[in-house]
Amino acid sequence: MAKEQVKTVARQRGFVLPMALVVLSLLTLLATAMYFVSRTSIETSHAAVRSTQAYYFAEAGLNYLAWALNNDADFDSYASAQPHSFSASEPAVPPQAGDVGDYSEWLAYPWYPGPTLVSDQDPLGKSGQILYLDNRPLGQRYLCAESAVRFPNCIDFSLPASQRFRPEMQDISSRLPRYIRLDMKSDGSIVPSIPRLPHRKPAVVGEDVPYNGAIVWLTAGDANRDIEIFPLDPHKPSLYGGLPPESCTGNSLPACPCDKNAPGFATAQACDANTGQWLREYGLVAYAIGYVRGEPAAILRSVIK
Repeated sequence: MAKEQVKTVARQRGFVLPMALVVLSLLTLLATAMYFVSRTSIETSHAAVRSTQAYYFAEAGLNYLAWALNNDADFDSYASAQPHSFSASEPAVPPQAGDVGDYSEWLAYPWYPGPTLVSDQDPLGKSGQILYLDNRPLGQRYLCAESAVRFPNCIDFSLPASQRFRPEMQDISSRLPRYIRLDMKSDGSIVPSIPRLPHRKPAVVGEDVPYNGAIVWLTAGDANRDIEIFPLDPHKPSLYGGLPPESCTGNSLPACPCDKNAPGFATAQACDANTGQWLREYGLVAYAIGYVRGEPAAILRSVIK
């Protein structure tokens, strides 16, 4: 009887050790899984907070741009102490440009709205009515809205969201002409400036892009697409270097897409460089990229005029 009890105890001892190891291993795996789930949840939460912050920074940037259009933002007057890399005066048209909002300046000269070149060494890179308006050819832009069939670099809003081109926001600043950098402080104040050219790649935080804030710029367009305005000069050919509308006759000039004999010339406000059509009017589209801790996390596009 005693021998049987000894054998039973021995068998039980031999069973307890492996069972304890199995349970310990399961607990370790469970603890590890809980750690990674918790870590993933925290990272997801941080990413959501960052994305939300960037969205509101970008939205604030759009609102600021709308304000800047209705007030003289002095972003096209380089007499201030901001870190500009060249000096330029207010636009020549209208004469009272220093006393009116940027929108009024644009209305006085919509035929040549903004820069067509990413450069401060070439006159085309600093000419036009509003120096933070991107009027480069659509095919050369790093971010635009148009048919992806015609311009593969553009976001085609006619396609489902899953099929749209997604630009790498990190590189946009280095590929833009002049834009406004908005540093947004914790007290709600906004400090605007126009960064120097050329912009760095990768962007330098605090020089090219804000630590917390947004970069914003304008272009021509409507709710569905961006437009490149062919630079015309109805006042005199030497004002900004554009061609007079009367020169645009039957594409006799290779660079001129519009025909003055085409319908709409008499009441035209501008020429669409891609369709060759005269435009009676066109809208202003604002872009904004929100930055959190120096990293871009949201893009917004809105028709503001």
